[in-house]
Amino acid sequence: MKSKFLIRTCLGIISLFILIAFTGIFKFNILQDDIYIEGSSLSEDDKGLFVGSWIEPIPGNESEVQGFRLNKDGSASSINMHTLLYQKWVFKNGQLILTAKSIGNHSSSVDDETYSIELIGKNSLKLNNGFVSFTYKRIK
Repeated sequence: MKSKFLIRTCLGIISLFILIAFTGIFKFNILQDDIYIEGSSLSEDDKGLFVGSWIEPIPGNESEVQGFRLNKDGSASSINMHTLLYQKWVFKNGQLILTAKSIGNHSSSVDDETYSIELIGKNSLKLNNGFVSFTYKRIK
């Protein structure tokens, strides 16, 4: 009786250790190809980290992507977005500000989109507009 209880207890503990080990490996593999910097650690000198093309899956059509290209000179352009045309960008006070022209039926407007930077890495960028987080992947 005691031996069955002891065996079950040992198997339970071993199973728990295996589960913890696999969880740790999974988390490590997600981040292993990138080094992340938290947005609160960024300074104005880190502006160069943002230069490049950033994409995300189109919500509702994940087989397609959309995003933006941020150039060294502060200009910006849209990737696969025809009614929201990015024009310029600024990194200031820990925020990424994208200026975009929105084109609608017989009207257009120019607005600034302001995002807090949650994380940035060599290959990924996570932004938050105060309501929603957006995760982008860098493309070459």
